[in-house]
Amino acid sequence: MARIEGKVDAYVLFLKPRQSGVEWEDTELRRSAAGIPSVTVLSDIDGVEARQFGAETSGHTLLFDRDGRLLFSGGITEFRGHVGDNTGVRAIESLIDGRAPARTATSVFGCALANRSQKEDKALCRK
Repeated sequence: MARIEGKVDAYVLFLKPRQSGVEWEDTELRRSAAGIPSVTVLSDIDGVEARQFGAETSGHTLLFDRDGRLLFSGGITEFRGHVGDNTGVRAIESLIDGRAPARTATSVFGCALANRSQKEDKALCRK
């Protein structure tokens, strides 16, 4: 966001089960996201927004133009927990700067946003 500040309105949505308490929203990650300039943090109650936009995994990033056309869909990390430059970030920066990106979609690495029966995914994403 530091490299594109002022060029986009960014929203970070955090999944919040309807029946969860306020402690669900009191996390270091949420506070960290709220501290990023030009970012609005919102709760996605029961994943309604995620389903509407087709996001199935945490970290799914979408970029829309002013007319609501989807320009980019995917992840902005090269692998789970990665921080730094990568294909997704470069694609978004290119699109914002009016250049054609190398890709308009990338793989998403994170936790499943819906309940799944995959034991490995559950073990990795437990609170």
